[in-house]
Amino acid sequence: MQRRHLEYVVIAGMMLTGGYVLLSGLLAHLFGFPQFLLHHWAGYACAALVIFHLFLNWRRIRSYLLALRRRPTRAATPPASPASQPRSGLSRRGFLIGALAGLSGFLLGRFFPASRPPAEGDLGLQYHRWSMPGGSGLAGLRLDWGLRPPAVKAYPQAPRISLPAPRLPRADVWDVIAARRSRREYLSGPLPLEDLSALLYAAQGITEPRWGFRAAPSAGALYPIETYVAVHDVAGLEPGLYHYAVADHALELVRMGDLRASLVVAGIGQEMLGLAQVCFLLTALFQRTRWRYRERTYRYILLEAGHIGQNIYLAATGLGLGACAVGAFLDDPINDLLGVDGEEEAVLYLVTVGRVAA
Repeated sequence: MQRRHLEYVVIAGMMLTGGYVLLSGLLAHLFGFPQFLLHHWAGYACAALVIFHLFLNWRRIRSYLLALRRRPTRAATPPASPASQPRSGLSRRGFLIGALAGLSGFLLGRFFPASRPPAEGDLGLQYHRWSMPGGSGLAGLRLDWGLRPPAVKAYPQAPRISLPAPRLPRADVWDVIAARRSRREYLSGPLPLEDLSALLYAAQGITEPRWGFRAAPSAGALYPIETYVAVHDVAGLEPGLYHYAVADHALELVRMGDLRASLVVAGIGQEMLGLAQVCFLLTALFQRTRWRYRERTYRYILLEAGHIGQNIYLAATGLGLGACAVGAFLDDPINDLLGVDGEEEAVLYLVTVGRVAA
């Protein structure tokens, strides 16, 4: 390849990698992603191409720098007449215009802040008002809120794996709360099945068999949240998607296979979804709560998902593991992966758990 063609290839590579770094960084900033697919590798590639480009053009750069050093000083050149000298710097008029523009922008931002969108155009605000107790008004009395569905979900034809009794470490709750952090970098190696058992028990395990009360609170003890686990590397388990059978503290194999790539793509490039040993996927069966709490349903269900997510965080921390909650993902691919319709049952929340350095 000729040198000129090589330089064009390098320049094109810099533009592509630099553009990807810019785009992925912008998306990560807008959506609050801590990481983005291949973002840092693209940055390394762009830096390497820049260094290579400087190497290819070193002689030209060196000649330019030497020419700058040899350029005659202004005193050595004959002075030009005032009429022929170009005006340089900022004129008073330009300075005044710039100062007035800056002052005007400050005053506009200070005393005329951006107006909020009207309530009728903000669906979130509309729902917040509508979901207040009695917020639906008389129309809520005429709505059909449906009947109470089954209290549990089961996969009767799925292979079932009994979990060992949960190993509950003795840890001070205040120490665990203080140590809790979102951990996104995980070590390789299988997660013990006993640890997964403890995590599931902390998430939604039955803590009071007589009444069926679970580890996380639920409005009316209706428990609309279903827990799935995407197993990537757990001792004694084949990689695949499992459903947590709460009543029996067991796992039901929904589908077998490596789901890491699918989760990373559905998670908009967040690599930790594929690096963790397991990924918890929390779905909601809305009718379990809707039949009783009506317009308040969605609020209660989101609160419960948050309770379960925090339980997983604290249990993982107590076990010496790392966890990270994920709210930014594409709903439809995750729902398809789980085999749910996205209407009666839909994914709400993901939590990764993996081995971390002490």
